[in-house]
Amino acid sequence: MKKMNVYLLGLTILTFVFSSCSKEENKIDPETDFATLTFSAIVEDLTNKETSKQSTADIPICTDDTPAYVEIILMQEDSEIVGSAGDPFRIDLVAGQLFTQEVPELQLTPGNYTLEYFAVYNSAGDPIWLAPTEGSILSEFVDNALPYNISLGAGVKKYVDVSVLCYDDRNVNEYGYGFFDFETTETFEYCFFANYCDENGRHYPARYSVDITIDGEPVVTGVINTTGTNEDGDWYADPLCLHLPDLPEFDDDEEYLDYTVTLLDWEGVYDAEEMTITGSLSRNDIMENFNGDAGIDYEHLRFGCEDGNGELPDGIPSFDAAAFSDPTNITNPYYGPPSDAIYEYEVYEVEDGEWGDEPEETVLIERRTSTKEVMGITTVIQHDVVFVDGVIIEDTDDWLAQDDDGNLWYMGEYSESYDELGNFLGTEGSWEAGVDGALPGYWLPGNPVVGQFYYQEYYAGEAEDYAEVIALGETVEVNGIIYENVMITRDVNPFEPEVYELKYYAHGTGLIMEEAYEEGELVEVVILIGIMME
Repeated sequence: MKKMNVYLLGLTILTFVFSSCSKEENKIDPETDFATLTFSAIVEDLTNKETSKQSTADIPICTDDTPAYVEIILMQEDSEIVGSAGDPFRIDLVAGQLFTQEVPELQLTPGNYTLEYFAVYNSAGDPIWLAPTEGSILSEFVDNALPYNISLGAGVKKYVDVSVLCYDDRNVNEYGYGFFDFETTETFEYCFFANYCDENGRHYPARYSVDITIDGEPVVTGVINTTGTNEDGDWYADPLCLHLPDLPEFDDDEEYLDYTVTLLDWEGVYDAEEMTITGSLSRNDIMENFNGDAGIDYEHLRFGCEDGNGELPDGIPSFDAAAFSDPTNITNPYYGPPSDAIYEYEVYEVEDGEWGDEPEETVLIERRTSTKEVMGITTVIQHDVVFVDGVIIEDTDDWLAQDDDGNLWYMGEYSESYDELGNFLGTEGSWEAGVDGALPGYWLPGNPVVGQFYYQEYYAGEAEDYAEVIALGETVEVNGIIYENVMITRDVNPFEPEVYELKYYAHGTGLIMEEAYEEGELVEVVILIGIMME
């Protein structure tokens, strides 16, 4: 495609003209029974527009090429009426004018339509103006982004303004389209996610930009991921997903896409020295991140998180290497409850080896029917409720997902705490993988072995719980029931070094008992007392 060399951003307003009339004497008259569509254009200079947060350097480059024709895709519900994704419909402009010729394909019956795609080309076939899609980076430059809902009534002439921006193929992802969408080349998606570690080892979600070239020619330039603060006041950074060209002239293992990821300052969060991560991708590299219907794994990059500077400790499971083809189908034999059951537990204080006469708390655990997406993975929601004398003091949703190796991942939780009168206290302990640098860990390993060490979560300086498998194949009696093939883990919070828990998981049932120890002394026991089938 030709290079654009005029630094001006134009907003072109292209107007649909619809006319439609009712039938008369059951005769079809193209002049009265159909809506007829043409286009006209108005160009507005946006170089001084202050509504955008982007700098002038980020504005797409314009050309003074003469527009020759447009291409559209018009749909009615799920049907492509005019043009298709693989073959948009071309409409020539009237010579020397900025409105289109009348064509029979645009004589439409009254009804509801949506405009899904709109581009303007020069006579050489190069796109020069393009309508951005809703939610894309450049949609902020226009009052209305695609898709447009268009209602055509009998006897009505309707004019629909379509906002388009100058087209610059270096920033095609910012319009909401994939690279080479205007050619026959297929594309595939590739996603980046990054963390930043400061000099003290604190982990942050990273704000960064991505540049991608092929043989030195830019494909993507300066695209920045979305960052912000959620309703709980935590920083978050979204993964950045890009559409990249699948070029058949390159072999599957031939690296032809060169990327540069640049760490950017994040106002109010961190100030970072200049860092870049570079690499090259082949078709095989990109396809390895596909998980079928489950979506796309992210390429997880870490700025400054190595060589002793924010280095991640051993034992953190590799989320990047995990595949999640069916993450809500939990088959790990040490997990419970199943989807049709509620587990009931009682919590007893222990003093000098003696259990209390009555439980201090009651706990109910079940799976919700709803799910939650975390880091692009659909998770099961495990609902835990803790009662004291019938009053809820803690209400928690844990987010769990199983990978293809049977490992059950702990992706975060949302927890509300209350006092013994039921007054809301706060959400302390809530966290989400991918937010503010938090990393997921194992809730349960898929193929446990004695001595296996793993982190359950890792949020540097905040939550770094880990566990070790200390026994397998044990026989344990709990509440008068004998369980065989029991796995025992030792769970540790490193910020409370004198405290640890032993957890007992029965094969085919799940958690049957917990024992909490302080300075080597048993202080609390949690036991499974019943399973209620729904």
